[in-house]
Amino acid sequence: MADEISVKLATSEDAGAVLHFLRTTANESDAVLVPHLNEISKEEEATNIDLINQFDDCVILLAMLGEEIVGMVTVMVLDHQPTTGELGVVVRKKYWRNGIGRLLVDEAEYWFNTYSSLENLVLTVFENNIPAIKLYQQLHFVTTGKTVEQGHNVLQMQYDNKKEETMEK
Repeated sequence: MADEISVKLATSEDAGAVLHFLRTTANESDAVLVPHLNEISKEEEATNIDLINQFDDCVILLAMLGEEIVGMVTVMVLDHQPTTGELGVVVRKKYWRNGIGRLLVDEAEYWFNTYSSLENLVLTVFENNIPAIKLYQQLHFVTTGKTVEQGHNVLQMQYDNKKEETMEK
């Protein structure tokens, strides 16, 4: 299925579809943790996307199956660590285990290595989400710690692009 998917940069014109996608996936999984998601208007989301697209330390990429958003990856700079971006990946439940998450993480890593000004790329993942953890490990993320977020045990992971460079040689 991943070969039928195109990946594109989100634009302000996608705001309504992005909000619909996030609200739908928030009902499918407890891993979608967007504060005040139901209070954000289409206009506010369009402004947010335009703002994000002005910087080289943030990105929103959409996985598209025709006109439908089936997945999304974001990298957002951390407020307290301005050289570190946090990766977030969401895929519609009916499309899980079809290679879309891998495609999105690959695209985010390419963006990080090629275009971003960031020095580090990190993520958190629920400790019981074994398929996602295995995927991240395959894509050069290493566990750096454990914590509890909103009542969930989570692993903290960091992208190790030196590991990827070693594998390419």
